Amino acid sequence: MSSNNLLTPEQAREIQEQLFATYRQQTNRHVPVHLPRKDFWEMVKRLLTTLDLQIHDMIRKHGADLRVQNEQKRQANVRHIASELARRRMVAMMTHVSSQSLRMATNVGDVATPLPPMDWQKADVAERALYNAIEKEMDKFKMTIGWREMQDGLRGEMDFIEPVHKPGTMQLDDFTEEALTDRAPPSLVFEDDKPEPMDTFDVDEEDRIAALEWDAYEAAQDPSEHEPEEPAMPLPEAPAPSKEGRHGAAMELAPSSKPAISDDWMNEDEPAIEEVPKLRIRILQSFDDPIATADGSELVLHIGDVHNLDETMAQWLIESGAAEAAPL
Repeated sequence: MSSNNLLTPEQAREIQEQLFATYRQQTNRHVPVHLPRKDFWEMVKRLLTTLDLQIHDMIRKHGADLRVQNEQKRQANVRHIASELARRRMVAMMTHVSSQSLRMATNVGDVATPLPPMDWQKADVAERALYNAIEKEMDKFKMTIGWREMQDGLRGEMDFIEPVHKPGTMQLDDFTEEALTDRAPPSLVFEDDKPEPMDTFDVDEEDRIAALEWDAYEAAQDPSEHEPEEPAMPLPEAPAPSKEGRHGAAMELAPSSKPAISDDWMNEDEPAIEEVPKLRIRILQSFDDPIATADGSELVLHIGDVHNLDETMAQWLIESGAAEAAPL
């Protein structure tokens, strides 16, 4: 191994102190704490490699003496703390990802304090890659179990309508040389890309078609328009005055013995309404929900009420013990 990758005693002592301090901070925290440097895990690896080479060199020169045993204990302690810190940080990152991804939309106004976002300027590069991988797997998991439909109901099953942007709209990445995030920016949908709406009839054209259909309907309902026209009858001549000095037209203006408009239509046979037999009952048990009667109305039953119900409904209530017959 190249000597450039080994740490000096001062550097090894500094990395070891940072490792132990970070472990103490992470012990009782449920979110990943800030790391002292971005290449933290790389430096921990170099620390253990340096200790391993030092132990082998000491054994080769002096044998397994007390100094070698102390260095071995130091190496075992560093390995244990690094393992526990990595495990706790992985659990904290998994908790952070799942809490952010599975947070319900209805919890926006919740009084609970939301989790703080990850500050990647104070985290290891390898941890960020792992965090992004967990996010992708969480999205696959939500799609597999139908998380959107589970939480949003019918709203989750509705088709997503992409927002339409004005022509010339640009992404934030267009103003910077480096990408703002690891993911590519979403594609924009512009107004010109949308299909043009289908041509619709003019309002005046629709009115004209409606008028033609109405005229055809009136012609079908009025048979007089289709009857042949009869020759016009000559108007009767005015009668001459009678001997009594009364005009003959007065008799035509007199009320007729037969009414001009017949009232026979009022006497036409109407369909007889079938009389449903009724039964008078007294209610012995109240019902919270109304019941439907034979005429389609709803009736709420309370203890002590007396009702005249159709025989079928009344017998059913009596047999179920909810009512008793109460004849007059």
